[in-house]
Order: sequence, then structure tokens, then C-alpha cells
Amino acid sequence: MRRHLLVFLIVATAVASAAAQEGKYRAPRTETGRPDLQGVWSFNTGVPLQRPAAVADKKVLTKEEFESRRAAMVNALKSIGKIAPVEDVGFDWMDGRLHVEDLRTSLITYPENGRLPATLDGVRKMPQVDDFIALIADGKGPPPAALGALLAMFTGGKKDSYTDFMMSERCLFDAPVPLVPQIDDNYVQIVQSPDHLVLISDFYRRIIGLDGKPQVGDAIRSWAGVSRGRWEGETLVVETRNFSDKPPSFAGAGNARDKVVTERFTRTGSNRIDVSATIVDAKTFKDRIELSFPMALVDASIYEGACHEGNYSLRNSLAAARQADAQKK
Repeated sequence: MRRHLLVFLIVATAVASAAAQEGKYRAPRTETGRPDLQGVWSFNTGVPLQRPAAVADKKVLTKEEFESRRAAMVNALKSIGKIAPVEDVGFDWMDGRLHVEDLRTSLITYPENGRLPATLDGVRKMPQVDDFIALIADGKGPPPAALGALLAMFTGGKKDSYTDFMMSERCLFDAPVPLVPQIDDNYVQIVQSPDHLVLISDFYRRIIGLDGKPQVGDAIRSWAGVSRGRWEGETLVVETRNFSDKPPSFAGAGNARDKVVTERFTRTGSNRIDVSATIVDAKTFKDRIELSFPMALVDASIYEGACHEGNYSLRNSLAAARQADAQKK
């Protein structure tokens, strides 16, 4: 009897162990045995970066609540289009398809309230498009100061020099770090080799070293920082520092010089990668920021959308401003 019981326990243990192994997804491997993250991935989402004040007591919505808020966000975006110089074409060209269900109320997972932490005294924060969408979607409408800032973002004031244009209008931008869903252009292609991994979108290329080299010296800085990656089991951990002080730190606040970003990419299914990031910048924010979102493998291609500083549109905008000045006289 004891022998039969022993055999039963051994078999039961083996079955339980096998079931546990099957329950944990193991990503396909590259030729070097590392998890294969390659492909084109969509990280489009209906989840805002910050938790809206109207749902401050909820971390997750019902599907009906989510669809209602998403419809309000779309209407808010259309409202912005009426006061910004995109009215004639609208926003129908934007790809709003969602490939992964995510009913959370914020991408931010820390602080617990799903909101950005307070900034240090004296730190400037430029309003972001998300801020205005949230205000309008909540039915409050943008306050006069915010509306003025929004109009300034799109039209600006004087146009006497190239320095009076936003950096994006001058084609001065680089890969966003961390990777965060925006209102559009949420596609990235991952290309992998034994000692590097590259994130490719239509406007940027971000190269992450996997060769174990130490971080570069403090004197070497760039807008996208310097990224070094390492594998921790199934997860690619990427630490980025050495940012320039030209771009903002995060969400339009401060500058990025002292920012340190740690991102984690884990393939959790045949068509899914879970991404998380921690932002630490003691010169801008009073606390760290943590966020997460899923990416879905899609059948798509990345096409380059290139521009260069001093392009024709910049010259034409200055010429149009001078023409407008002449008509006022």
C-alpha cells in the first residue's frame, strides 16, 4: 500500500511540475539562445498616461466605462483640431486601432494615485497634448492660460527667426526614452543581434548595446541618452543615462540631464511583449515614476518619415509671417 502511495505522489508531483512549466510562457530563441523580441509591434493604447480626476478611485474600468471614456477622448481630440491649424484635414489619418485589451485608468503604476509626482520648485513644465485632451474629455474645457499655451505650441507668437519655432518644427528630436504610447505613431520594429538591439520607428533609430561595455563617461551626452542592456532570464533590462539638457525630462517637465531610465521588455506570449519603465530624476521630480503597457505583434511595415532642420516648410513659414506683417501695414 505504501509503495502504491509513493508511486502516486511521484506521478502527481511530476504532473504538477509539468503543468507549472506549461503555464509560464517561454519566448522563442535567437541563434545565441536569448529570447527573441524581433518583429513589428504596436503599443497603441486607449489608456492615458495619468489617471483622470473623474476616475481617481479606480485603477481598472469596466469595458463599457472604457469605451465611454475612449469616445470622450476622441471627441476631445476633434475639439483641439478646431482651434489648431489641422482643422481642414482633421485627425482621421491617425491609427487608433487597439490590439491588446487594457482597461486600466493610467499607464502610470507608481505613484499609487496614477499621477505624475510633484516637480521641484522652479521646474518648468510645458503642457502636453494629453493634458488638454484630458481637460476637455472631463468636460472642464481648457482654462485660458492652458488654451494660450496650446495655441502657442501650434502657432507660436513672433516668427522672426528659426529660434522662434518649436524644436519639432525644426526637425530637432530623437528617440523618446522611455518608450511611451503617444496619440499616434505607436509602432516600433525590434531588430536583434548578439551584441545589439535596435528600436526602429518611422522617425528614429535607438541602438541598445548588449555587449557588456560599461556606461560612457559623463562628458558624452545625447538627446536620447546612452542605452546599455542586459538579460535577466526572459527579460531584457535596459538602463539609459547620459542625457543632454536640451530635451525635457519626462512629460514636458524640467530637462533630461540627470534622468536615469530603466526599461524592461518581457515577451509573455507569441504575440505580446510587456513593457515597464522606471524614471528617476531627482532634479525634476520629487519621486520616481513607474509605468507599464503591452505591445502586440502586428503584420505591418515601418516606413521612414524623414525631415531635416532648415527644410522648405521652415523657410516658407518665415516668408508667410513676413507677408502677414506686410498686410498689417
